[in-house]
Amino acid sequence: MNACIQNLLARAAKAIGSVLACTLCFSGLALAQLSVAVPSGQTVTFLEKRVDLEANIVRLRFVAPDLASPLTRPSFEAIGDDLEALCSEFGLKELLKDAPRPNQIVVSLSAQPIEFGVADTDVQQVFEAFSVQNETCMLEMF
Repeated sequence: MNACIQNLLARAAKAIGSVLACTLCFSGLALAQLSVAVPSGQTVTFLEKRVDLEANIVRLRFVAPDLASPLTRPSFEAIGDDLEALCSEFGLKELLKDAPRPNQIVVSLSAQPIEFGVADTDVQQVFEAFSVQNETCMLEMF
């Protein structure tokens, strides 16, 4: 365990109790490395959730290495199905199951992890926006 995590655990243990601190730290680490099943079968790993409280938008970011190669990249239709499943099945039913519903969920896939908001023409990326209606992700047409 690296020194940063040990320091975080020690400080958290003093403030809220050692059992809860370990649970919080290790559940956060596990979530950041979570593989998510999608209809196309491509490998998708959860990267992060970003919340814009003012606009009531949640952004779910994932890494999908298969996007990098024309030989392994799913079809456009299959990617669309994956994005919808990531919104509905992972976003609404798992990640946000006990949270207030946002007006919009933006799901993104990138071939490799990149910093949020940074354009990199060498990295394949796909984005889609969904409105949340009746516990369902509805594709928004721009």
